[in-house]
Amino acid sequence: MQPRSRPRVEVDYPILFTGDQGSGHGMLKNLTIAGGEIESHVHLPIGAHLCLKVEPSGARPPIVIALAVVRWEQGDRFGLEFVRFEGDAKRQLEDMLNQHDGSSTS
Repeated sequence: MQPRSRPRVEVDYPILFTGDQGSGHGMLKNLTIAGGEIESHVHLPIGAHLCLKVEPSGARPPIVIALAVVRWEQGDRFGLEFVRFEGDAKRQLEDMLNQHDGSSTS
């Protein structure tokens, strides 16, 4: 595997997803501006297209990612690439990542 070009932030946010190959819910376990890792009992094939609704902690509004693509899957986890954001979702996500920057010790 190649090293990541962006730092990964460990999170634990509820997420809802719908797509062309299935829908369900899970937990967003780590995150970058380019993608994330989901833990869910729903198994999706590599290449599946999803729309995501991330429920961040606190009083933050939900973040809607209009298009994400499943890039890998292993057991109850799968990795996503974020392709298209809705509204100001990308800015919200950047703000959230900036607030986490440096606060993770693992």
